[in-house]
Amino acid sequence: MEKVRFQEQLLAYEQWKKDVINTIEEYAPWLEENGMSSQDNQQRIEHTLSTLKSDKLTIAFLAEFSRGKTELINAIFFADYGRCLLPSDAGRTTMCPTEIFYDDERDEAYVRLLPIETRLQDTTLTQLRHDTKQWVHYPLEVDSVEQMQAALREVIETKSVTLDEAKHLGLYNQDLHPHQSQPPEMIEIPKWRHALISFPHHMLQKGLTILDTPGLNALGTEPELTLNMLPAAQAVLFVLGADTGVTRSDMEIWQHHIKGFQSSRQRGLMVVLNKIDTLWDDLREHEDIHDAIRGQQRSSAKMLGIESKAVFPISAQKGLLAKIRNEPALLDKSGLLDLENYLGQDVLNIKQQIILDTVSSDVGQQPQHVVR
Repeated sequence: MEKVRFQEQLLAYEQWKKDVINTIEEYAPWLEENGMSSQDNQQRIEHTLSTLKSDKLTIAFLAEFSRGKTELINAIFFADYGRCLLPSDAGRTTMCPTEIFYDDERDEAYVRLLPIETRLQDTTLTQLRHDTKQWVHYPLEVDSVEQMQAALREVIETKSVTLDEAKHLGLYNQDLHPHQSQPPEMIEIPKWRHALISFPHHMLQKGLTILDTPGLNALGTEPELTLNMLPAAQAVLFVLGADTGVTRSDMEIWQHHIKGFQSSRQRGLMVVLNKIDTLWDDLREHEDIHDAIRGQQRSSAKMLGIESKAVFPISAQKGLLAKIRNEPALLDKSGLLDLENYLGQDVLNIKQQIILDTVSSDVGQQPQHVVR
């Protein structure tokens, strides 16, 4: 089977959806001309068109720190831009839940950041989204690489607070410091609670939203992520590291934040075994390397209680490099296209079926002849 990049599949899906919308828009005047229109029919058509035009595709990425999740997002979605949209420096990672989309209403590029101190308020994230005064707003100058990189680096910023402040904010966990006999006097915490990035990338402008969720701590301290945002996503990618295997914190994320709604998801849930390039070795035979990767794949699947074929071994770093440098052989070796191909088939096919069901239910019913 030919491997197709997710971007190409998404563009094909969007063109198909556009054709459906055009057909429905032409259907309404046809009913009118043939004496088969009614107020009920028109309302159904308007509702369907509104649903299709506001249709969004949300893909959530979950991982513990240092699994290469941000690099994977850059590799799948932003390699064609020629640089990493999100900062993914070694040892530095996204520190707060981040939504990447395009704001059609404001029609502008920006980074909007919610201070961590808002955790002290008895207000939900959903409510805070509409209170723009509480967010720090940075415009993004898309023609200036330096300005964009500086603004986007805010999502990895931290701050030091006293132990009491960290406890008051609900951000101190003794389990994170198992080797310390005494609690530390100062704690490093995320500077921001939530980030919204509006960026004029062609896939984002077509309705794609990416949810980047950093680590077990963020999932545990922001229940809205687990209760509302993750279940609403059409796809969830859980990222593991081939260099670490399935750790205890990986298992906690799986058990408490993914497995709970896995049974209700026949599709749209993928496990990614990233960093397989750490197993590449020029001094080893190709078959030995292949067997080592497959061994990691089987071991991870067994620990999570899923089929081995549901785990995708990839190298996001090499895949990103291959796309930027246009090296097909390296891209194929990275395994990234296998993941993209499955993501497109699994997620976009089910989205397509949902649209067909909606159209069939709301518009496809044979209208009754209207006597004038």
